[in-house]
Order: sequence, then C-alpha cells, then structure tokens
Amino acid sequence: MNKHKKQHILSNCNSVPLLALDQALVQGFIAFEELEQHGLKRDKLKELQLLDDSRNGKIVLPPPIPGAPIMDFELPAMPAMPVIPGMPPLPSMTAATAPMPTSESLLEKIKNNEVSADDIKKLIADKKLTFDYLEEIGVEKRVVQALKFYSSASGITIFKKIEDLPPMESGRTDLYMVGMPFSGKSTILASLIKHANKQGILMHDSYNPDGNKYLETLKRNLDYGILPIATEKSSYNYIATSLKDPAGTTHPFNIVEVPGENYVKIFNQGVDNSEIPDFIDYVKSNNKKILIFVIDALSHDRRFEDQNLFSALDQSIAYTNIISIFKHAKVLENTDAVYFVVNKFDYIKQTRYVHDDRAESELALDYMNQEFLSLIENCKTARVNSRNQFKIKILPFSIGSLVYEKIVTRIEDKYPEELVKNMLEDSFVVKGGAFWKRFF
Repeated sequence: MNKHKKQHILSNCNSVPLLALDQALVQGFIAFEELEQHGLKRDKLKELQLLDDSRNGKIVLPPPIPGAPIMDFELPAMPAMPVIPGMPPLPSMTAATAPMPTSESLLEKIKNNEVSADDIKKLIADKKLTFDYLEEIGVEKRVVQALKFYSSASGITIFKKIEDLPPMESGRTDLYMVGMPFSGKSTILASLIKHANKQGILMHDSYNPDGNKYLETLKRNLDYGILPIATEKSSYNYIATSLKDPAGTTHPFNIVEVPGENYVKIFNQGVDNSEIPDFIDYVKSNNKKILIFVIDALSHDRRFEDQNLFSALDQSIAYTNIISIFKHAKVLENTDAVYFVVNKFDYIKQTRYVHDDRAESELALDYMNQEFLSLIENCKTARVNSRNQFKIKILPFSIGSLVYEKIVTRIEDKYPEELVKNMLEDSFVVKGGAFWKRFF
C-alpha cells in the first residue's frame, strides 16, 4: 500500500467499518498508534483492542449464536478509493438486519453496568471472561474484588423448617422481618447489623450460636461489597442479639427472618396450611414485638412492565391479609410497633420525586398514601380493635449505590441509623444493672 492510499484510510478512519479496520491491522497495513493519532473514536479503538486480545488468547469471546445471520457492512459514502493490493474487498450490506449480540456489545454492556453480577459470574465460570480483563477494560478494582467474592460465596442456611428454630428466649423484643421473596429483608437486616457494629452498640449474645453465624455472614457480605447471598428457599433464620442505646441501656432482641414464600403461602392457603399453624404458634410468644413490613418499591412500580413480576402478589393486598391473620391470631396484642419500610427508596426518588425537595420521610409517607393507603387504613383499624395501641411508622430505606445489581459501591448509613433509633425507642429494655450495683 502506498502512503497516499494509507493516508486516505487514516483520514477517514471513523467512517470505515470496524471489520475493515481490523483486517488492515491484521495484515500490517496500519497500526493502532496511527489510528489513535488520526482521531479514531475511543469506543472503536477499544473494540479493535478487544478483537486483538481475542486473537492473542487474553479473553475467550462467546461463541456465535447457531443459525444467526452473518452481518455484512457497507462502507459509508466517501470519495472513490482505489483497490488496496492484498486487502480483501469490503462486503456490502444486502438487507437491513437486526444486529446480533457480539463480544463488543457484551463488553460495552459490562462497562455500562447493563448486566448482572450473576451474568458475570456465569461468564467467568464458562471461561469466557477473566477478572483481570475486567480491570483492563476499566472496571474498578474494588468492584472486581467484590465480584470475585460474589462468585465464590454461598448463602448460609441454618434453619430449614419452623420446627428447627430454637425456642424464642423470653424477656426480649421479637422483631419479625415481613416481606415477599426478594423484597430486601436480608439486605435491610445486614445493613442494620453492620451499622450497629460500626457504632459499637451491637452486643453479642451467646444464646443461639447458629444465629451468630448468620449474623457474621450478613455483615461479611456487606464488608466485601455484595448484597446478602440468598439462603435456601423457604428457610428461616433467627438471631438473638442486643443493641445498646445512648444511655447505655441494653435492648435484647429476637430477630426472626421469615422466608417470603411463607407469606405467599399464608395469602394463598390461609392459616390451615400444614406449615402455617406452626409458624403462627411460634410467633405468638408473650414477648413484645416489632413487625417490619418491607415494601419493595421497585417491584411494585415495575409490576406492569416486567413480565417476571406479572404473577407476583400485589404487596398491598398480601400484607393487608397478613395484618388480618396476625390480628385474629392475637399476635397484635403483644405488638408495640408496626413499621412499613419503603425499600429501594432511591428508585422512587429518581422517578417520582426527582424535583421534590420535601424531606424523605414525607416522600415515603406520600408514596404509601398513593400506593398502599388500604394497607395503612387496615392497620389502623386493627390497632383500634387491639388491646395494645401499637405505633405505626413509615420509614424510607436504601442500601446505597449498586452496580451489576448485587455489588455495593457505597453504603448509605442514614437509613439503618434511623431504623435502629426507632427500634431502640419501641423495644423492651433491661433495667436495673447488675445485682451488685443494686446492693452496693
């Protein structure tokens, strides 16, 4: 190739199809540095580098889809260009065809946070991607480390059935996490534990050591920058722990995470289901209680557009039914507070309230009044008819910033801080101190 023909290609490099440039690079007609010097767009340079890495074995690209059409490209209109000796002619596009998934588009999706951690985990397992290459294409090192941990971690399941749970220790506040599957119960609990530990107010208990294993696992997941790994379907978890308030008073808790599938069973099959009566009997201890209903704002708002949610229960109806069952089972007679925690609150702030300057507590209340008013009113009615006039509170919650759906890049402390503050206000306390302080 003479220098005039080469210069013509370099001068028009952004108009030349990617595959034609790649052929020129392979055959040594031009070099990466020359394309960069002549202003080839950054995304095209990266795609060319990706193709070169694939040839050199640095990354294994996904195989083409069987039967998928082969894409042809047309050189955009430009001054007539002589045939380049030794370089294959550029094919022309014969028909408009939807672009098939390519390795370049996959890498762009990874860089643009358009895939999930599970997708990346599978690509790694299938040897179509490496952690080193993720760093090479610009993924932050701490995110890559979190992906490594996520790919190797597994959920901890201690109690598979209600009868496996240890007896509820008396003299504590029973705290129940109520929520549909994948609503974020474990995430909220993990955030609460991590915050309390960071503030030095988490007091470990020797009662139920299995629960301590789960507590440690929840905290460790967030420490490594991932959302809690899902436990086995329909499994329970129970943590006995205490929190210390600013005055140094200890508030002992029995924290029970009930599987979301159980609440679906309660709604679909009622209390006569073989498993549900045992669950209700377990909940009906004489301890004081706090019920935390986790409202999945993201799923609720996307239920009409995401086909994966078409068969999901309407949270407003399902939770109203649970309130009714708790009322008739007299669980509410020992309940001191009911919290409606609007989880994934950052989503509705970015969609519904992007230009609204009201306090987040007001926005959460506004959201609940718009979407869950019947649930709130039913809860108020249950309170009127209950011996114990329990508090009803609405709290916003968000874990913080996420990438790849499961990797936490920033933890928001204000939400667990507010939740812990309310728990301390509404829970049973241990008073009086040690016996020697009372006698001496």
